[in-house]
Parts: sequence; C-alpha cells; structure tokens
Amino acid sequence: MGFKDIFSAWRNRNATRPTGVGGEEPLSLEGSLVRDYDLYLVELHDELPDLVPQRDAMRAAWGRGDFEAYRQAFETARASGTIAANGKPLYALVRDWFLEPFSGLPDDAGAAPPQGDMLAPFRAFFERSPSAFSAATYADALRTAAFMRRGTAWGHEVTTDQWKGFEALLKEADAVLDSHADPKDFSWRMSDYRRSANEGSFETFKARFERAWLLDRYNIDLCRAHARMILPRWLGRNARDLEDFARRAAELTGDRFGLGFYALIHQTNTNVGDHQLADTLCDPALVKQGFEDLLARFPAPSVMNLYADMLEWMGDTEALADLLETRFRVMVPQIWYGETRSDKISYLFATLLEAAEVLDERRAARR
Repeated sequence: MGFKDIFSAWRNRNATRPTGVGGEEPLSLEGSLVRDYDLYLVELHDELPDLVPQRDAMRAAWGRGDFEAYRQAFETARASGTIAANGKPLYALVRDWFLEPFSGLPDDAGAAPPQGDMLAPFRAFFERSPSAFSAATYADALRTAAFMRRGTAWGHEVTTDQWKGFEALLKEADAVLDSHADPKDFSWRMSDYRRSANEGSFETFKARFERAWLLDRYNIDLCRAHARMILPRWLGRNARDLEDFARRAAELTGDRFGLGFYALIHQTNTNVGDHQLADTLCDPALVKQGFEDLLARFPAPSVMNLYADMLEWMGDTEALADLLETRFRVMVPQIWYGETRSDKISYLFATLLEAAEVLDERRAARR
C-alpha cells in the first residue's frame, strides 16, 4: 500500500479497517501506524487555517506575476510585527507563500529541472520597478539559481561549466544588489547578509548577520539559516560557535519564545549529513525544554514535527515514544530530512515506527 493510499484510507477516522482476511490486503506497517495512532498528514503551507486566505492571495499573485502585490503584502506584514502560530514572522510566511513555486522541491530525485527562464519574472519586476526591495528580490533569486546551477555534489565532482554558471550568476546577483544599495531597507539588508555566506569569511558573515538581526530579533528563519552556516562544515570554527549563538539567541528572545530559539537553532543539525549529537555541545535537556516552551506558545503541527525530528536525531527514543503516545498526530512532510518529498515521508515514517516499537515493548513488559 503506497503512502497516498494510506492517507486516503485513514484520514476518515470512521473508515472500515481491513482485517487481512476474506481477500482484503493486510495493512503495511505504515498503514497500521496511521490507524493505531490516528495520524494524518498536513502540508506545511496548509497548517494554519486562519492564514489560508492570505496564502491563497500570494499564490494568486505569483500566478499573475504580481510582484507589486507581494511587495505590499510583505511590507504590511512586516510593519504589523505579527508572529504566526508556528512561531514565524508573518512577513516570512508571505515570502514563502509567494515564492513557493520557485523554491519547491521536485517530487522525485530524477525529476526534470524546471524549464524556461525561471528568472524572467524577477528580472521584469526589477526592471519595471527598480528599488532596494526589487533588487533584493531579484538578487536572492539569482543566488538560488546559482546554487541550482552548481548542484549538490561535492566540489571536486562539479563540472567546469557548472562552476562557470554558478559564479556568473553570483556576480550578477551582486551587481543587481549593489545597484540599489540601501542599508536601511530590511529586504536589502537581509539579501546583503545572505551573499556574505559566499565570501568565506566567518567574521564578515557574523557582522552582517548582527546588522540584519537587529532589525528583527524574533526572525527564527534568519537565526536557523545563520546557525547552519556557522557549523564547522561551512564557516564555523568549532562547535562552540553554534552553542554560544544558540544560548545568546535564547536569552535575547526568551520574553516571547522561552528557550525555543535554543531548540530550533540546534534542530538545524538534523539536516546536515552524518552530523551527530556527539559532534556538538548541544544540551538535550535545554532542547526539550525549548520545544515545550514553543508548543505552549506556538502549538502548530510543524513545531511538533520539528520536536520529533530533533528527538530522533538526539537518539532519545523514549521521549519520542512518549510524544507519539500522547501528542503527535499530524505529520508535516516538509519538516523532515530528504532530497525529495517521498524521501521526507519515508524518513518521517521510519522515525515514528521506531517510536511505535518502543511503545509495543512497553506494553509487552506490562503484560
């Protein structure tokens, strides 16, 4: 039984349960898990029903190439200071919704890359309405395209043509951003920070981050992206860089997030190759308290999935089992590790099956 069959069969909580007799196909392990724990799946951009109208408005704006509507929605959301029920600034969600078709993952690893000039609408917006905002929007798109051109292979496996295309797009992105420099503009400042990751200097990257972070202390996406880049695999010097940053971020945001920033910053570790808990200075007790603080304030399904993913990475199967037994019910595939959506769902189910096995062992021990 495939994943789509599992969800179509079990999302209706009153569905008839196959027994495996009389010719009926027995449930897979995944199907049994969905049934036994009343699980269902929600896509990341569907998890906040109250914001669906705004999400749909941004999707419609992308469809008609209305970057002006996007700019207005972004600036309005930023001025409001609203933090959504998943802990993200509303303006960050507006950006995610609008750019979803440009930044989305393919369904399969072998899927063909997008056809045509993906950058055309960004270029047209910049040429039609030149400003710090449109320059930042176009420059960010150029950088995204550059990394798509380079690919995800190790450096020695990247072809000469790929390197040339990568470097040309990064150079163009810098030129676009510099053509309308405005350090007071939030979007320009954020884009200027992002490009500093390509300069290879930890101190430059950190300094530009600090300037961007001053404009919004509560931008968890900004902090998580920064945390990833200061790992030793990239610009970081050692494990102390990440730990010090996580503790400082938690201290500066504790009034609204408790220890949540500590937990979410360390959670970025889970998507980095074979990076393990032993490679870090992460404090598991602080992580768990951080996620409990988050769930008390921002009880969105994505936060619960991030918690479960972190527990799996920390090897805390007992706490993971407790979560599945009592609170974990909504699966959000985009949260999980994997190059494609199918990979992410596979990893999600493998994690939950591990927790279910612990619960089975507990029940057996009580008999």
